[in-house]
Amino acid sequence: MSSNEYRLVTEYELVDYPCGLSAGDRLRVKVAIVVHQGSKPTGVVHPVGDVWTVLRGVVDEPDIVWLRQPDGKSHTWTGSDIFETFEKVTNPQEEPPSHAPRP
Repeated sequence: MSSNEYRLVTEYELVDYPCGLSAGDRLRVKVAIVVHQGSKPTGVVHPVGDVWTVLRGVVDEPDIVWLRQPDGKSHTWTGSDIFETFEKVTNPQEEPPSHAPRP
């Protein structure tokens, strides 16, 4: 499948990724993530310290890591550089407070 093709994913059965991550792991952003649309920055930046959650993935595509951003949106990460951008949170007490809006 080319990078310009999409396919409907309905089953997320992969729990353990080849990179060593597992569904439920928490990752902290080490380097700010600047969101791009094509080659242009959108102005959205995921700051250092944000904590993302590893989700179950797709068995047919084990090198694509599924993540949940702090705002609840799903995101995929492709490539072996995931640990250049994120670090695994090993102690839940290390997590910063949630950025969720307060009622």
